[in-house]
Amino acid sequence: MAAGEHTERSLILDIALALAEDRRRDIIRKTKNGLDAARARGRVGGRRPVVDDDKRAAILDRRKRGESIRTIAAGVKVSVGVVHKTLAQAQLAAAEGNPR
Repeated sequence: MAAGEHTERSLILDIALALAEDRRRDIIRKTKNGLDAARARGRVGGRRPVVDDDKRAAILDRRKRGESIRTIAAGVKVSVGVVHKTLAQAQLAAAEGNPR
């Protein structure tokens, strides 16, 4: 067999790969169009924030009083990670000079 010749098996494989690639491009295009349409309607992706302004104030106040992270999490009914994230964001905001 000379260089560059295709067997039947490689031809079928090439066709299957081309169809799969075309299908993938179609999925990407439709996903992008759907996300753009959702943004145009004012929808945003991702989960809703767990911590609202009241919970945030409670977390920061309890930490100022010296409560432990676990106690704060149990009292405010959020995870320990959420408390850590809220405290880190508050510390970053304070370092940048923002009150929030």
